[in-house]
Amino acid sequence: MKKYYILIAFTLLSSLLFGQTNFFPLTGAVGIGTLNPLNALHVYTNSDLYGIITGDGANSNLRISGTASGAAGYGLIQTFIGGSDKGGVLSLQRDAGNVGIGTAAPQSILHIVSDGSNIDVGNSNQYNKGLIIEGRTGGRSANIGAQLEFVIPANTDGVNPWGQGRIITVAGNSLNGNAVGKMIIGTRRMFDKKGTGQQWFYGDDIVIDGVGNVGIGTLNPKEKLSINGKIRAQEIKVETANWPDYVFAKDYQLPTLQEIEKHIKEKGHLPGIPSAEEVKVNGVDLGEMNAKLLKKIEELMLYMIELEKKNERQDEKINKLTLEMTDKNLKN
Repeated sequence: MKKYYILIAFTLLSSLLFGQTNFFPLTGAVGIGTLNPLNALHVYTNSDLYGIITGDGANSNLRISGTASGAAGYGLIQTFIGGSDKGGVLSLQRDAGNVGIGTAAPQSILHIVSDGSNIDVGNSNQYNKGLIIEGRTGGRSANIGAQLEFVIPANTDGVNPWGQGRIITVAGNSLNGNAVGKMIIGTRRMFDKKGTGQQWFYGDDIVIDGVGNVGIGTLNPKEKLSINGKIRAQEIKVETANWPDYVFAKDYQLPTLQEIEKHIKEKGHLPGIPSAEEVKVNGVDLGEMNAKLLKKIEELMLYMIELEKKNERQDEKINKLTLEMTDKNLKN
C-alpha cells in the first residue's frame, strides 16, 4: 500500500513538471523551460527574461540571461541591488565575439565602461577605478612588476605570436608600505641588454620614475626629461630669466681686454664660461649657456664700437696731419 502511494505521488509530480516544460530526471541532463535539455543543465527562455537569478530577487542578486535578438544576440551576467542594475555587467556578444564589462553593448573586442577615474586620487583609495592589472611579485621589486603586453605574430603566415611592445610598472623603491612606482615602456628587439649576448630583449625605452622624471634611453632620469642619445627637432624653446641686456646699461663695468687676456692665460677659457672639464661632468644648461654666450657677444659688440670710435679718431688725426703736410709742402 505504501509503495502504491509513493508511485501515485511520483506520477503526479512528473505530470506537474512536464506540464511546466521542466525536466528533472534522476540521472542525466536537467532541463528548465525545456523537455529536451542539451547539456547537464539547460535553462531555456523564449524572451529576454533572465535565465538564472540568485539571491532573494528583491535586494541583492546575480542574474544570468541569454537572448537571441536577431544578429545582435548576447549573453549577460548582471548584479542588481534593490531591483536596480548597479552596472555590474558582463556581456558576451554572439556574432561579433565582443566582450563588454560594465556595458551590455560592447563596441570592440573588449569594451570596459566605468564611472571614470579621478586624476587626484590620494590616500583614500588603494586603487583607482577602471582597469587594474596586478602583478603578484611577492614584494617590492625593481625588476618584476605588473605588465600590459602587446602581441602580434612573428611569422608572415600569422602564427608564432611574440610580444612586440609592453608597458610594465615596477616598484620605485624597496621600502615596504611605500606606493612609489616606476613605469617603463619598451619595444622588443634583438640587442645585447645585459652584456651577455644578443637576445630578443625588451628595451627600457621610456621611463617615468617615482618623482615624475621622464627618461629616454635611461632607467634613472635625473631631470624632468633625461635623454641618453641624440635629439632632432624643428624647434626648441627654452625659457630663462636674467637675459643679459644689462651689458648695455651705462653703469655696466666692461672688463678690459688686458683682464680677459690674463684670465685666458691663467684658466684656459673665457671668464664666466665653464671649462671643458666642467661641461664634461655637468653638461650644459641651454638657457644659461645661451645667456652667457649672448653676454659675450654683447661685450664683443661694445669692444668693436669702441674700436671703431678709436679708428675714427685716428683717421681724423691722420687726415689732419696729411693736410698740414700738404699745406707745408705747397708753401715751400
